[in-house]
Amino acid sequence: MRRLAVRRAASVARLAAVALCMLLMPLRAPAAEFTGGYDGIGEAAGMALTLQQVGTRVVGRLTTPGGGVYTINGERTGVDTGDAQGVVRLSGAASDAAIFHIEERPLGLQFLFIPSGGPSGPDMAASREFSFLKRGVRPAVPAQAESRFLPAPADAVDITAFIDGFRRWDPRDTARLYAGLNDRSRALILLYDHATAELMWRLCMAAPAEGSPVAARLAEMMERQQSDCARYLPLVEAAQKSSVFPEFLRRAQFQFEIVRATALCDRGETPAAKCADVSALGAPLILRWRSAGSIMTDTARAGGVRIEPVEDDAAPVPVVEPAEPVLPDASAPLPLPLPLARPDAAGIPDFEPDVSTRGIPAVKRVPLPLARPAP
Repeated sequence: MRRLAVRRAASVARLAAVALCMLLMPLRAPAAEFTGGYDGIGEAAGMALTLQQVGTRVVGRLTTPGGGVYTINGERTGVDTGDAQGVVRLSGAASDAAIFHIEERPLGLQFLFIPSGGPSGPDMAASREFSFLKRGVRPAVPAQAESRFLPAPADAVDITAFIDGFRRWDPRDTARLYAGLNDRSRALILLYDHATAELMWRLCMAAPAEGSPVAARLAEMMERQQSDCARYLPLVEAAQKSSVFPEFLRRAQFQFEIVRATALCDRGETPAAKCADVSALGAPLILRWRSAGSIMTDTARAGGVRIEPVEDDAAPVPVVEPAEPVLPDASAPLPLPLPLARPDAAGIPDFEPDVSTRGIPAVKRVPLPLARPAP
């Protein structure tokens, strides 16, 4: 009897020890939902990510600086994990779906983009990672932190280099290098309304010092527009909230490509036949020139943002937010089986956590003649 009592006491002691360990073990907090908006940081600046989580499903869209829109359709890999994965596809494209993998971060998330390799499967060697910050989060950034803009040339550039780089430069550098273009190049850009509207937005953001060469060039632009930055920037802000703002960027890029092609024709670097095509494409656009303010107003209204009419000395103010973007059906089955294996470092080339947006190009070179954009 005594031996049995000792065994029972030992068993009770073991159970008590296990229970105590479980009580002392730190509880793992459940992973946060991905629902919300995220802005690209580092070299992914200009990219925007909108996600919606329904149960374990995660759907949304990814927008690039060049106006490309990708739809996202996936699901969480586990209740307690901060990961999600699935497919991402360029809206309106018939190409194979790429794969995405999201990992939660303290202030946002890391987005892995794996291009399709066709019949051979995902192209792991071309994988790219992008960092996103949760919208509304403002972390403390050291003064010496690297700018989210790419370094701009210190000296003047020609018009083709300017078109290639101005979207990735700090607005102050964009304004400085625009002012350094020759008169013919500046006049050529100002012939095209959507190109002018985008450039004027960036020059206004630079807020050049009064009396500077940049301020003089901006004043020339505003004189033709019969406007000023105080009236124009609120219109841009309203247009950015519109679901059709990527279409504005697409049309602006189309016109910048016409400007580039025209400059190359003037240098004799393009065959005469293609130059004739460029002229045929550009002439109707020049004839249908509209003011930048009317372009931004129409862009805002087309996306559901109402702008109240104001007095001449007041800036227009958007009063209604646009509708939420249309997301994939969270109840539909995924086109690829999940979970997918997280790629290891051995299959991916060396790169920093924030890499160039060349993985999802912001500016795409296209051969001429170009298709005319829809009116």
